[in-house]
Amino acid sequence: MSSLNFAARAGRWSAAHWKTAVAVWVAFVVVAIGVGTAMGTHKLSLSEQASGEAARAEQLLSGAGFKTPASEAVLVRSGTQTVSDPAFRSTVHGVLAKLRTMPQLTNLRTGLAGEFSKDRHAQLIEFDMRGKMDTADKRVQPILDAVAGLQKANPGFTVAQFGMASATHELNNTISKDFQKAEKLSVPVTFIILLFAFGAFVAAGVPVLLAFSAVLASVGLSAIASHVFHASDATSSVILLMGMAVGVDYSLFYLKREREERAAGYEGHEGLFRAAATSGQAVLISGFTVLIAMAGMLFAGTKKASSATAPSNVVCAKF
Repeated sequence: MSSLNFAARAGRWSAAHWKTAVAVWVAFVVVAIGVGTAMGTHKLSLSEQASGEAARAEQLLSGAGFKTPASEAVLVRSGTQTVSDPAFRSTVHGVLAKLRTMPQLTNLRTGLAGEFSKDRHAQLIEFDMRGKMDTADKRVQPILDAVAGLQKANPGFTVAQFGMASATHELNNTISKDFQKAEKLSVPVTFIILLFAFGAFVAAGVPVLLAFSAVLASVGLSAIASHVFHASDATSSVILLMGMAVGVDYSLFYLKREREERAAGYEGHEGLFRAAATSGQAVLISGFTVLIAMAGMLFAGTKKASSATAPSNVVCAKF
């Protein structure tokens, strides 16, 4: 076959040096994960997450230099006792005493008339988190643990915390747990489906391994890229979603073409070369098309596009 496009040359070289190709790919995945983990992910700030007029307002506030803290509140409530009862006051004093020992908070306030409910069965204790509002969720866990301990020590009362830092903390934990659950389910389920389709472990395993390793590499690369284009909370989830779907789909497309070439009489490396020159080239062009289309969102000023452009690395990383 006379075609010598890039995909065909890459396919022929990989077939002739498959051990080197696999070693380089595994090393790339390991390095991407290692560097990405070491650098960490830089998330979108509150002003970057907004859009339209709200985004302009957030940018003005951010540029004005106002130090807006992350405010939190602890609710103390009883179904039977009021704020004037000794047991209620004792519980509130216990909460205040514990919170005063927490170095993560400041500006502890309570006792104002507006902090009692109308029926006087609940009281609100408010405070601010120290440090920047955008990173307060990373420092709120000790306070959440302390409030949980106070709840256990006072079973007859409701002692609960809520605020921007604690809400963001819980949201991030939920997203992380969902991502881990998806990791555990997506790979085996995909493998089982392909095993039924191909009837062979190797044929079913190659697309899954390629897709999942590319997802891992892209998560690492997205963490590195987030220091330039800040990432949203959904970045990892979108990478997994698109990476497994597109990775497996493109691998199957490639495998099907290679089997057709074999059926036509082109065995060994020649069959792989012809598959790479046709399906491989189509996959490569398709991957770069997705990359360019997604990256266009960044030029349009959509900050959250970072969660969409990162997965496109999954497509191009394979080739």
